[in-house]
Amino acid sequence: MSQHVYTIRRAFLVPLGVDAFLLFCLTVISLLPQGSATERLVFAIFFVPSLYVFFACLLRRVTVDGGGIVIRKLLREKGVPWEGITHVGGLGIHNKVYLLLTTVNGFFIISNAYGGFSDLAEEIVSRVDRARVEEEVRLQAGRSPSLIVHTALAWTAAAFMVGIILIKMLPLMA
Repeated sequence: MSQHVYTIRRAFLVPLGVDAFLLFCLTVISLLPQGSATERLVFAIFFVPSLYVFFACLLRRVTVDGGGIVIRKLLREKGVPWEGITHVGGLGIHNKVYLLLTTVNGFFIISNAYGGFSDLAEEIVSRVDRARVEEEVRLQAGRSPSLIVHTALAWTAAAFMVGIILIKMLPLMA
């Protein structure tokens, strides 16, 4: 059988990476003589977690094949065969949708932040015993809510940071 790999949508990864880079630039700018200690601390507090979130999203993968499902995160990897999944549930909160895969050893949560989420949900539904899948998940397999709000917010944050950089750099250029 074929293997399918699902990753976090590039439409979200790109602005998230831009945000992390701009926060790095702001942190470096705050190290200049006119930067205050509070400024350095604030930019560092925002930069470190944003860099972590960017790399966590960049390296996150769900691999589906005939043998089962493997979920890779930043520093760990967990896999389960299709027979090991005891229940597939779904949860929708505003524009976010989560698939909850319960196994004998714990559970997995898969969000609609993955590209091709409806295909992923459909593939899971088709491979797990029908009695173990909630009806809501079957309905979710055919549709995938848009994540445009999260992407727009990330681009908005980037625009604000560019504005801050310009404000910080204009006195240096004059």
